[in-house]
Amino acid sequence: MFGFTQSTLQVILFGIAAVAVLLSHVGLRKGIPTFTIMGRWLRWILFAGLFSYFLKTMEISLRPDWVHFITGITLWFVLETGYYWIAIKALSQSDMPLFPSFKLNNDGDEWPADPLLIEVRQWLRNVEFNRLSALKAELFEETFLRASIYESSDKLTRLQILFIPKRKGGATACYTLSTNGENGRRLVTDNLFLPFGGYYPEAWDIVRKPLIGSLKRLLKLHRLRVIKSNLKPIPFEDTPLEELNDQQRILERFNLENGFLNPRQFQAEVGKISYDGRYRLWKEMWLLAYLGRSVT
Repeated sequence: MFGFTQSTLQVILFGIAAVAVLLSHVGLRKGIPTFTIMGRWLRWILFAGLFSYFLKTMEISLRPDWVHFITGITLWFVLETGYYWIAIKALSQSDMPLFPSFKLNNDGDEWPADPLLIEVRQWLRNVEFNRLSALKAELFEETFLRASIYESSDKLTRLQILFIPKRKGGATACYTLSTNGENGRRLVTDNLFLPFGGYYPEAWDIVRKPLIGSLKRLLKLHRLRVIKSNLKPIPFEDTPLEELNDQQRILERFNLENGFLNPRQFQAEVGKISYDGRYRLWKEMWLLAYLGRSVT
C-alpha cells in the first residue's frame, strides 16, 4: 500500500492514531482549539488509511491504493454528515430550548474548580474587570448553562463567560465581549465553538474567533475592532440578566422572521428548526469542526 511494507504501514497508522488522540486530549484539557481541529483531521486521515488497508489486506478490491484512500475519505464524510443530521434532527425535536431564558444563580457553583479558569478570574481582577452577576439557564433536567458577567472599569465593555457543561463533568469556558453603540448598534467579539447557524440583526457587528482560546488575545482584538469601527460606545443601561434575556428574545424573534426557525404553531409537529436552518447548522458544524470558522 503506497509503496510501504505491511509492518511499516502498521507503524504509520498506529502513530497517526496516537498523535490524533494526544492532540484531542491536550486541546480539550488545555483549551487549545487548534490542537482539537488537528486531531479531527488526523482522525479522518486515519479512517481513510484503515479503510484502504482493510480492503488491500482482505483482497476485497484490487483497485489502486489511492482510490481506496479517497473512497475512505468520502465514506467518512458521508458517515459524519449522517451523524450531524441525526443530531440536528434530535435537537430540533427535543425539549431543549434553543434560546434559553436565564435567571440569577445563587447556588455558589458559578466557577468550575479548574486551575486554568481560576487564573482567568485572577487576570480579570488585574485588568480591572468587575464582576456584575452570575446567571444560569436550564437546558434539560439538572443540566445548566452557567454564565458569569463582568464589566470593564469604564463601563463600556461587558464580558460574558459561558460555562458549557462537558459530557464527563466539568465545563468549558467561552468568552463574549460586547460594546453597545447608539441606535441599537452592538459590536461583539466571541470565541464560541458551538454551532449556531442562525441569523443576527444587521445592527449587530459580530466576529467569531473559535480558534482564539486566550481571553487576553480576544479582548485585544475586541478593543482594536472598537477603535477601527465608527461605533461610539455608550454605557450599558440594563442589568446583565435583563440584557442577556433581551438578547435571547431578539435572536429568537429575528430567526423566526428570517426562516431559521419554523413558526411556533408547527414546531410540535415538524420540529423547531426549518430545513433551511438545518442546512445552515450542518454547514456550520463542518466549518467549526475542521476549519474553526462559523457561518457568521
